[in-house]
Amino acid sequence: MGEKNIEKYSAEEWDYIRRRYSSSILSETEIGKLGQNVGISWPFKGRGETPAKYTDYDFEELKTVPGFIGKVSRVKVLMDILRETLAFDSPFGDLVASLEIGSLEDATFTHSLDKLGIPEDFPATLMHFSEDTQELLKNEGVGTLIECVHFCQNIAQGIPIGGDDLKGFLNSLAQKDEWVMAKHMPYRRGERGLHLAEAIGLLCEGLDTPTQLYFMQEGGITLSDEEQEALASSSKLNIEASVKCALDKFAKVLEWFSAEAPELQQAFATGGSPERFFITINELRRERMAVELSKLYFAPKREKKSGFLGRIFGG
Repeated sequence: MGEKNIEKYSAEEWDYIRRRYSSSILSETEIGKLGQNVGISWPFKGRGETPAKYTDYDFEELKTVPGFIGKVSRVKVLMDILRETLAFDSPFGDLVASLEIGSLEDATFTHSLDKLGIPEDFPATLMHFSEDTQELLKNEGVGTLIECVHFCQNIAQGIPIGGDDLKGFLNSLAQKDEWVMAKHMPYRRGERGLHLAEAIGLLCEGLDTPTQLYFMQEGGITLSDEEQEALASSSKLNIEASVKCALDKFAKVLEWFSAEAPELQQAFATGGSPERFFITINELRRERMAVELSKLYFAPKREKKSGFLGRIFGG
């Protein structure tokens, strides 16, 4: 008899659920969020209300947990939510369970991406992670957002990772945490989909410190004494190389966001106000960097008058 052919609320069924969540990244996801995805309400709220809070208990111990004493119905609700989450993308039932490929969690994220209007094929190279993580994704051949999700799920299967940012990203999708999502992809909080302004902002966020300081100073940001000293002591050639790489990536960002790109280009062509285009970033320094990088791409003639970076390094 397969593991799925047992009594729905038995100790054996609970042990099966516990095993599945022991290595799942969803073990730290709020049960209320999981319940929303499968259409079942969970009576308790709070970040501590995760599967991990309950899966350390065996079936009999679970009935003695505060809030569950004399409330067998709540034990059943918990099991239903966790079971349905596992089965969300499991048309092959026992076969999927026996393979333990982690695809059961996958549909939860696919569902979340669809509800948020985020395309699964968004390039991983246009997302924002640490340098080590970006290198890891490149080496592992991770090309799209959904492939990034799959890679994150494989972490539990023993694939190494250069830091916690991928886990944080995956958790943000599971919990629909807009603040964390916006740190890794050009998601505009309070709206659906990905956007060009935020994508350029994230591109600037990934620049090395001297290049960021250069763009900030060009954008009228007053640098601290330490920042001015750091910029002055930086290599002109390194900043030039960094800016050229950023412009190459900028072109790829425009190619992806082709529907929004003409609006930004028009702001420079007509002497408009590109600052307004980036106001949704809601972080002044990054907004100014985004304007200056865009200016270099769309209106580079101004920079050529005194030589590239000439005003900072003496031409």
